[in-house]
Amino acid sequence: MKLVPTSLLKNAAIAGLCLAAMSAARADAFAQAVLVIDNFRLLHSSGTAFKSTDFTMLDGTNSAHATASLNDVVSAAKPQNRGILSGTTPDVAHQFVGFPNAPRAENNFTAFSGPPPVPGTFGYADQNMTGSAMTIGTKLAGVRAETRADASLATDGEAAGDSDVGTSTSFNFTLGVGETMTIAFDGTPFTQAYASSGAGMDTNAIARLSWTMNIMDMSTGQLVFAYQPGELNSKGNVSRTDSFPGMSTYNPGTMSFSAVTPWLNKFDTYQLTINQTTLANALQNTVAVPEPGSLAIFGLGLLGMSLLARRRK
Repeated sequence: MKLVPTSLLKNAAIAGLCLAAMSAARADAFAQAVLVIDNFRLLHSSGTAFKSTDFTMLDGTNSAHATASLNDVVSAAKPQNRGILSGTTPDVAHQFVGFPNAPRAENNFTAFSGPPPVPGTFGYADQNMTGSAMTIGTKLAGVRAETRADASLATDGEAAGDSDVGTSTSFNFTLGVGETMTIAFDGTPFTQAYASSGAGMDTNAIARLSWTMNIMDMSTGQLVFAYQPGELNSKGNVSRTDSFPGMSTYNPGTMSFSAVTPWLNKFDTYQLTINQTTLANALQNTVAVPEPGSLAIFGLGLLGMSLLARRRK
């Protein structure tokens, strides 16, 4: 029987083990959510914007926050609260953890180009709000509220990135004259989730957004108006996993929205609340199961080492 040279067995063993290591699974995950609300106004039935002087009582706050995280590192901005009649609105500084640092410039709400490749390993969040829903003094009605959240993972091993950002407006009011109130605005939602198909990895990406408006009668505690357009809520929720790899995108473009409240009584006090939130989450965990190809190569390496040991006996 012809013996296999020792040098060949050594090389087979080393090559098999090295190739198995090189074949370790690689997975990427990425999620982004951007929501821009523009020209938001509270209108009379005639179509003209409400003025602050149309209310016998008006008091409330615009609030905002932003949080980004990666693994156990969290970057959170101090929440901002601004009175609706103060003439100022919240603009939370962008928050980010990871690399590149920072992934986007302050108040940049342009979506990243769709992966692959993913744009880095980071959690990111940003918020900005300008304007007022009603005419205050000489300042015409029209709010622009922008929120974004991004989570990107381009590394092997166990990692998680998530970020969320929100803007909310809540105020109490009493009308000088009973009537309905029309809500009108433009909305541009964008969500995207991507997960690669690397074997041996538990990978998922989730992007979602929400926008809701409620009016409650403060004297009775009953909800008298609720507006939650599906185009800015459930339709914008997208996700991908390693078992369903690839990319899902929700990008309908700019849409116009409007809704009319029930009759609001004169002298009754109401609470109006608007919430706008975007969230992105990406996660990947190494699963200790080699790929089939890696197992075969690893087996080749073990076979080489076994033959080498037998030859030495």
